[in-house]
Amino acid sequence: MFTLTQKMTMGVGVLSLVASSMVQADAINNKHNFEFKTRFIHFDREFDNSAQNRDQSAIGYILNYQSPQFSHLIGVNLSGYYLAELDHSGSNNEDILTRESDGDLSGFSQIGEAYINVTPLKNLSIKVGRQQHHSLLFISNGSRAVPNTYRGININYQAKNHLQFYGAVYDEFSRRARDTFEEFSTDQSEEGSIDYVSVLGLKYATNQLLVELENFTADEYLTKFGLRASYLIPFEHSKLKIIGGIFTSADDGDLFVTGAENGDLDDEDAIGSVVGETSSNNDGLGGFVDFVWSKDPSEWSLAYTKIEEIWLEDNFAGYHGPNPFPTDARVGPDLTNSGENVVRLKYKYDWHNTIPGLTTTFSAAYGWDAENSEDSSLGQADENWNEIEVRYKVPQIKNLQVRGIWHQYTSDEFGQVDGVKPDQEDFRLYVDYTYRF
Repeated sequence: MFTLTQKMTMGVGVLSLVASSMVQADAINNKHNFEFKTRFIHFDREFDNSAQNRDQSAIGYILNYQSPQFSHLIGVNLSGYYLAELDHSGSNNEDILTRESDGDLSGFSQIGEAYINVTPLKNLSIKVGRQQHHSLLFISNGSRAVPNTYRGININYQAKNHLQFYGAVYDEFSRRARDTFEEFSTDQSEEGSIDYVSVLGLKYATNQLLVELENFTADEYLTKFGLRASYLIPFEHSKLKIIGGIFTSADDGDLFVTGAENGDLDDEDAIGSVVGETSSNNDGLGGFVDFVWSKDPSEWSLAYTKIEEIWLEDNFAGYHGPNPFPTDARVGPDLTNSGENVVRLKYKYDWHNTIPGLTTTFSAAYGWDAENSEDSSLGQADENWNEIEVRYKVPQIKNLQVRGIWHQYTSDEFGQVDGVKPDQEDFRLYVDYTYRF
């Protein structure tokens, strides 16, 4: 019997041969698309424990190629990544740069995307190979120099004008600051212990209504469910969008043992538990509502989240996000602890009338009544974050954008709540440029 990895590798090979023969036999009338992206990125991070302080700078380069759909059936997509180190100091964590075997940090290169896109029907797309993924509960992280990608099969079907179905199965991924692809695991298991991760969902969209429904599964470890809906109410000179959602996370197999999720879950506090051995559990549940009122040039947003039982953000070891709750901190903690209430206020201003291309966003959130997920008597905490984002799209240079983010997180903890972290402050700078051939 062939493993899932062997089957997908053989499938990519067969489809590549088919596509190659079509290129030779077909008269190509469509356009070959090339795209070059570059990103300068700088992180400056300070923590309550100064030994963790660090800053890193790098430049990432991405060269994308997209072929036409030969015979309206098969296309090829390739993306090469290269990350050049500029500078780093302080603690050698893998924020932007990868850690070498000697413990030092450096840049890296890899083939980030390499997939065949098969379109046997007008509204059906099947991608096989290394690719990015973006859906409600599972994403390719774009906060670093280059995005991480996954190897597998992604199917997307546009059933009607407003209804879309999608599903995906992956068996390997690249971490956001590493040059290798690896199989999935937990924080306590060996690489490859999770055979695959899968996503199944649907999306219904009209001009005013958007509904998203999704299920995520990490084999023998974790399963998640998410439902998010938004409705747009237009007025004469403004508009109001109401967004709501409910999300669950739950243990789903033998791999969910004590410490398998060692970042936020307090299961090591259970009486008699042994890290890496004792069976654990999770019945995460949370919901939110978000009101977004827009009147040019301003946008206000008020969001509230209630967590009943701790909702787990990380789908497997080495994965970060997404967090579908609008009260989530962009940097650091998830604010999805047991019993936690979170409120967030955001104000965005578009300066297009005075400084075209400039937008500023101010956000603040406060979370209270967070509890130790095993026993509330063992720990309680409050936490809050503040953030300023400045974004400037340079009008004189197409596709050039500069973005700066200042983020501060503080907490007040009694006892132990693993999901609540020590105080930290971040500054992040991005300069992005895209050139299309």
